[in-house]
Amino acid sequence: MKKKVLTMVVVCSMTMGARAQIGPYDSAVQMPSMDLYDTGAMNAYIGALAATAERRSQQFNYYYKLAVDAYCEDRWYDAIRNVNSALSTQYYDGMLYYIRGYAYEQLGNWKEAKKDYKTGKKYGDKYSIEALDNLQKKEKAIREMK
Repeated sequence: MKKKVLTMVVVCSMTMGARAQIGPYDSAVQMPSMDLYDTGAMNAYIGALAATAERRSQQFNYYYKLAVDAYCEDRWYDAIRNVNSALSTQYYDGMLYYIRGYAYEQLGNWKEAKKDYKTGKKYGDKYSIEALDNLQKKEKAIREMK
């Protein structure tokens, strides 16, 4: 108990001593502070977050549609580019991983295809699960032929 009181006295005196060292020509720096109840600034911040989320959602939907269109038209490089753009919005959908994986598979990049199918499977996409099984069967058949 005595040590605790003594420690508190020492800390308080050090703090007081540090404040006493400000000379007559020194000026105290006023730190900017925000009122905890400044609802105007808080509402502006929340509004900016909501607008950003809405913009990201619109971008995701735009690139998602472009990726599906490219997939349907067998434009594999466009599909990959649009899936990457959609995923960069930080919204995720297992179908996008399936589309990109299928595009990689069609281009002969089975390693990337397998990786995307696994990620799509993690997000619960049924097409990714089926495609991963089929790709593994193809790999097994190729290994057996050697």
